[in-house]
Amino acid sequence: MLTRLLNKKMREKQQSSPDNVSDPLGEIYFQTLWRRLLTDLLVAMFTFVAVTALNVTSVFCRSEIPAYIIYSLTCVTGVVNHYIIPHVRKEMPWLCCAEPIVKASEWDCYEVQEHPRVTVIERFLQLSLYVEKNILYPLSFLFALNLSALHYQTRFGEFGAALVLTVAGMKLFRSSFTELSRQYLVFIFTLFFFNFDYRHLSEGLPLDYLIIGILFSKFYDLLLKMYFIFIYIAPWQISWSSPGHIIAQPLLVPHAPNIFFQTLIASIVGCPINPVVASTFFTLSYARPVKYWEKDYNTRRSDSSNTRLDSQLEGSLRNPNPDQLDSLFYEHLTWVLQKSLCGDLLLGRWGRVTSGDFFILTSDRLNALVHIIEIGNGFVTFQLRGLEFRGTYCHQREVEAITESITDDVGCCCCEPGHLPFFLSCNKAMSSRWLAWEVVSSCYTLHGYSIAENQAHLVFNTFDYKRGYITYYCKSIIFLLVRSPRLASLLANQGIRDALSRLHNTSYVDQDALFDETRNCDYSHSLGGVSRERFIVYYLTFIRECVTQQGLHMDLDQADSFLVTLCFAFTLLGRRMFFQHAQSGSSRRGDNFMNGLYRMFLGDARPNHPGDEWVFQDVDSIQDIIIPAARIALKVHQDNFAFSEEYETAHGVYEAIQDVMNNHVVTHENDRTWRNAVVTNKPSLLALRYQRTEESYIYPYKLIRLTSKFIKFRVIKVNRECVRALWTSQRQELIFLRNSDSERGSIQNHKPTLRNMINSSMDLPIGYPIYVSPLHTSYLDRHETYNKTLFGRATDPLWLAQGARVVRKLCDTCAKHYQGSLAGKPTQGTANPTDGGEEGGREGRMGAEDRSVSVDSLTGLQYGRGGAEGGARGGAEPYQDPFPDSDSDSDEQLWRPMWVSKQVVITDEGEIFENINPDWLTWPDPKLAAKAEKSHWRSWRPQKGMEGEVVHEWRPFHKETAKRSHIDKVLVLVRMADDYYVLTREQGIKEV
Repeated sequence: MLTRLLNKKMREKQQSSPDNVSDPLGEIYFQTLWRRLLTDLLVAMFTFVAVTALNVTSVFCRSEIPAYIIYSLTCVTGVVNHYIIPHVRKEMPWLCCAEPIVKASEWDCYEVQEHPRVTVIERFLQLSLYVEKNILYPLSFLFALNLSALHYQTRFGEFGAALVLTVAGMKLFRSSFTELSRQYLVFIFTLFFFNFDYRHLSEGLPLDYLIIGILFSKFYDLLLKMYFIFIYIAPWQISWSSPGHIIAQPLLVPHAPNIFFQTLIASIVGCPINPVVASTFFTLSYARPVKYWEKDYNTRRSDSSNTRLDSQLEGSLRNPNPDQLDSLFYEHLTWVLQKSLCGDLLLGRWGRVTSGDFFILTSDRLNALVHIIEIGNGFVTFQLRGLEFRGTYCHQREVEAITESITDDVGCCCCEPGHLPFFLSCNKAMSSRWLAWEVVSSCYTLHGYSIAENQAHLVFNTFDYKRGYITYYCKSIIFLLVRSPRLASLLANQGIRDALSRLHNTSYVDQDALFDETRNCDYSHSLGGVSRERFIVYYLTFIRECVTQQGLHMDLDQADSFLVTLCFAFTLLGRRMFFQHAQSGSSRRGDNFMNGLYRMFLGDARPNHPGDEWVFQDVDSIQDIIIPAARIALKVHQDNFAFSEEYETAHGVYEAIQDVMNNHVVTHENDRTWRNAVVTNKPSLLALRYQRTEESYIYPYKLIRLTSKFIKFRVIKVNRECVRALWTSQRQELIFLRNSDSERGSIQNHKPTLRNMINSSMDLPIGYPIYVSPLHTSYLDRHETYNKTLFGRATDPLWLAQGARVVRKLCDTCAKHYQGSLAGKPTQGTANPTDGGEEGGREGRMGAEDRSVSVDSLTGLQYGRGGAEGGARGGAEPYQDPFPDSDSDSDEQLWRPMWVSKQVVITDEGEIFENINPDWLTWPDPKLAAKAEKSHWRSWRPQKGMEGEVVHEWRPFHKETAKRSHIDKVLVLVRMADDYYVLTREQGIKEV
């Protein structure tokens, strides 16, 4: 798997271009899998040591009292974590309270300004889940396996007992990591059922737990199916959408036993039960997987990177499908969930979640169905289905049912006595129990985009507004031209100079019929065209501002400068292409101007006037100057309504254009840049959309403004058997019964089950979602808030350093005990003058010599140069214990300084510490810490080859605090010339 992932990653790097933002998921998966491998390695080592140490003791077999104490703690912790805490955090706790008992930090915020904070209850839940999953359940299962081992050996034999313990143990441990939210029910029921009710049927807790777990899963599915059926066939909740439904309701009564029998079989087999054409008759379908759909249907987005140029200019991209454009926001939501979903589930922000659950996320515009496919240890696999922004009437009615106020209902049966504070009314409390969905949270916060739509014709409905836009358009062209890297080549191009020689005349007038005085401020009515003289009057000041800001040394005091001529030519070119598209538009008021703006916004810039042929000598300037200027001018024109006073000066306009260039993305929605900007979370985006529908037939142009912010969602949990049943019903009706009526009764709104929203989320062509994501996996490592609250990532440098330190201590301890064993007993083959020969003595000396060298090598790994010297001596000198007692004479010899007072030379500048925290080390003089910092050096820098004297050293694990290093390397303080000090590792110096 890792090989395939590496190959895919290399291919993606080769195929990606520097101009496009590549899909980040491949890199994310690679980094996350690598971190998880390191984490699993550390956890596996620790688990192996801990479990082995516990099993060699008699704690598991001495008595059953410790086992039942652990069992009780596990049950109590499960009830608190998965029943009490989720209910007190729900929007309507136990369906009787009107607001959460324990509220989120942003529950009463109108607009969230920062990332959601982790509350005290979430910190407690995080710690409690960690203890439950990693301590209580493993201890409980270890007790159960050890206490039942002898019984299984007697009943099944040694081989059978080993097989049963292996299979049951793997199932028990895996279930505690994958289905933790329901294990407390299985555990409690197993203990009570086989210890009090049917003790004589017990086969030991492992097998009992395994059997009850399977039965509980089937019974839970039966409960969900029956709950859905009761809600769906309730007479007061049926939508009488056709006469057939009215007739079918009374015919249901004699078939009630048959429905129950079918539901029982469906729960055992694992297949959905579906209402026939949305009636009260139910039939069985075939078994479906948790994912439900056999085929992966993924939305394919069309943009300028995968569409022919003629299609972009004249085809589908000219009048795109708005649903196809809106699907990008669901794609962005999917990536946001891919980063935060796993951590949010473990923090309890979605309530109780199991594999196969369905949730609906709703905000002002977004309505998405989230399907939880699989839950594992630190990861969650899910799929998101985005619904239409502008849904049908039935869709809107169901959205209103989700978002309606719960405190307005004050009825109780037929009267309205009101309700108690903090509680629901009687009618609301009863009706809430007859819904196949419930609101888990109303303030789930994610980082997304606020979408604002405005009619574009409102900002261009007067001639003054149009003239203002054209003015900003010309200034944007001048701005981009002056800061263009090809400006020098354009000024030096003799061909362009010759072609523009006629424009260089100060009395030149362009009398093209496309220009008029209502839209061009430099139009001369007396001369009948756009004149160079009036252009200089209106734009020369701005040209000088741009030249000054760019630091160019040009003399613009004379109006006959070629730069002015070039700016004049580019503005004529841009306006001429703009007005040519405007002339080809319809004659409807304002529509022709908007047509020219939209075509330029799309990038459709095709010069066809003989006077503009000079631009073909540098045709790239159209894409780099003219097209961006049309887009920038729209943003500046929009901001002019709010900051009109700031745009009255040339400097103010320059700052506004520069701000748009640096902080905003202005392009059309089919451009690859638009998608890349959304993927990378740019703070502000602006686009112009053409959407001709029945509602916007007269004014089809819309301004789409996106603002990056935190958005509050409602999280609605839907009965998963309700979703599977309705999906199956639609498949049966459309594919097998061939009922393709768009207004058929089976897709009409049904508030108790949200039938229309669920049916519209199906794969095409049965449903009509605007976005269906592939299966995404959310890893816990990517959730920043979760990893900062408890222990952090297991692969953080701190944890890795601690793990490495533990391994080194283990090696040192093993070396010490190994040397002690050599000193405590004679080695086989040791030379003895009385009862051993010369040959045996030689073998004994060689064996002792080999052992001394191996122990010295271990010591050399820890103590660097000193250990290496000892290892090199080998058997020439007797081996010295590197861990003597504190009162030993060799203690001072072991920790003697190696570098102090020696002249050294710097060999590696990368080993030098430039930024120092004085609290890291215990300094012989506190002033030396300040002198060793980069701020004290000022302009001086230590370089390779400089010499100095070592005045102090710190070694790892030194017995004295003043000489102990805070890392696993030897650190030395070197005094250089002119009283400069340098702190470096010993690897960066050598003795002179």
